[in-house]
Amino acid sequence: MTMNDLLQRLDGVRKCGGGFSAKCPAHDDRRQSLSVCERDGRLLVKCHAGCSAESVVSALGLRMSDLFPDERTNVNADRRRVSPSNPAKKTIVCEYVYKNMDNRPVCKKVRYSDKSFVWLHLDERGMWVKGRGGGMNKAHAPAPLYNQFDALTFETVFCVEGEKDVETLRRFNIPAVSLPDGAKTKWQDEYTEWFSCRNVYIIADNDEPGRQCAESTARHIAGVAKSVKIIDLSRVWSNIPEHGDVSDMIAAFPDNAFQMLHWLTDNTEIYSPADFDDPADFDGDIPEKPLSIINLADVETTETQWLWYPYIPRGKITLLTADPGSGKTFFALYLAACVSAGRPFYGTDEPWRERETAVYQTAEDGVSDTIKPRLIPMNPDFRHILMIDETTEGLSLSDDRIERIMQTYKPALIVFDPLQAYLGADVDMHRANEVRPVLAHLSKLAEQYGTAVVLIMHNSKTAQNKALYRALGSIDIPAVARSMLIMGRDPDDENCRVLCHEKSSLAPRGKSLLFKIKPETTGLEFIGKSDLRADDILTSFSEGRHRPAVKQEEAAAMLTELLGEKGWCSYDDVKRLSDEEGVNIATLNKVKKQMGLKTLRIGKGSEHSAFWYTDGINTENLKAELNKSEDSYSCNVPQIQ
Repeated sequence: MTMNDLLQRLDGVRKCGGGFSAKCPAHDDRRQSLSVCERDGRLLVKCHAGCSAESVVSALGLRMSDLFPDERTNVNADRRRVSPSNPAKKTIVCEYVYKNMDNRPVCKKVRYSDKSFVWLHLDERGMWVKGRGGGMNKAHAPAPLYNQFDALTFETVFCVEGEKDVETLRRFNIPAVSLPDGAKTKWQDEYTEWFSCRNVYIIADNDEPGRQCAESTARHIAGVAKSVKIIDLSRVWSNIPEHGDVSDMIAAFPDNAFQMLHWLTDNTEIYSPADFDDPADFDGDIPEKPLSIINLADVETTETQWLWYPYIPRGKITLLTADPGSGKTFFALYLAACVSAGRPFYGTDEPWRERETAVYQTAEDGVSDTIKPRLIPMNPDFRHILMIDETTEGLSLSDDRIERIMQTYKPALIVFDPLQAYLGADVDMHRANEVRPVLAHLSKLAEQYGTAVVLIMHNSKTAQNKALYRALGSIDIPAVARSMLIMGRDPDDENCRVLCHEKSSLAPRGKSLLFKIKPETTGLEFIGKSDLRADDILTSFSEGRHRPAVKQEEAAAMLTELLGEKGWCSYDDVKRLSDEEGVNIATLNKVKKQMGLKTLRIGKGSEHSAFWYTDGINTENLKAELNKSEDSYSCNVPQIQ
């Protein structure tokens, strides 16, 4: 037995000094009480909680003799290593352990330096022996999908051709599996079941066997998977080498590979078998895909339809972000009330229109004690405000109930409050590769049914970011949105809220709107328009006089520009810079010290004037220059600092 064999049987393994620590299997160990090391080919175990070595080994289903080397085998191995007929012994490059759905190892593939490999399986003693098992060392007995247990919780998964590609994607937290024999795999029914109800991206190697394997996999799972796409790397890598795979692409384009992969997942059509439906009919011959061309001369231009011009377009995603307590829920309910009653939005000249349906999904507020009481003063038509019932089953953006309600009720508006509650349990909102497919699917539904989708989010607490980058999660979220609204408190009136139009891809940005929350009367009362921008109202971003805090690098650039070629400026100009640009005077003083600037004071008492100047300027020449200026100064003995 090797050290790797032993460690795979233990839980909580950590590297510790010259060996490893792990949870002891002989008692209910909540921390790593077991030490494991190797001495002279022997495996040594010690439980610091008092369990004997025999009890530890027995709990692992082993015998003490399993920890000691077979001297006869070692002698023979040593002879083989020094034999003139075998001067260069191949070495193990990596081992890929295949686990079942209970997370137990069942077999492994050992790959060697000469690119050969061998399959091993665990026998009844827990020892690794040659073959996959299932009888007389069956070399081709069925094996599970590689990494199937670790990828089990993800709804979106990549299927690649080899274990190396799986490990490459795993390093970047991208869930992936591979078939045990790549393009030569004999398909098993359990593989089909594993892909059930998942969004699957199949990445084909750049060769004929790779393309056939991808096509075969797609045909087998197309009937059970939620969606299937075959990703062709050559679409973004024109000179991809023969046999090139996703690992090669990441190595060739370390800075852009994931943007390329995201583009492919977004811009690849969902797979649909062209000639036959039954995978059993597939004979390995792949029909040539027809080349579909769109000639722009045949495309009719369309105009953007608006729910509320220019803030909320129909058929697109709008993002609304705000700090807690800013009134984003009141504002979203105002949207739903106007849609349901056919009431025109504030600031528009439109007449009352036909009443339409609004869908409002919230994971933060109670419907009976919060949502409906807040809506009542806004005079909605409750018959046109709907919610998908989440009492027994939670909702995610990938849920088919969203498309069904769009298809059935044709809502003009659908709100998700907050977005992070509806991305899905297996989607990390900070990872673009997980967020992009979900939002792309929602965007297509919005466009198909002409629904304005509003996603509500909290702002992050990162104070130094500009407003557009303050939304929680991946920057892909505001990137997908065609319009972005940011809400906050008016810096001059804490009872007033400001709605800022920070991003608009389809029309000029609208003016910021001022409103107050009146829960007992009208719910929401608009006051007028404002010149405030989002950076002015985000409370954690503001500093001093409610202006964005300026970093020292920015302050240094401003001060350098103020000094100009002449190399000096008056302290009055410095104070104006502080007032007009929102630069804290303490920050400017720090920058002054870093730049090595000095101060020249002329005059005494209340009549004195001060100037900042760069080191190296002759103060006598500077005084003479100041005397020649229109604003001459009374020059007494200067005090140089």
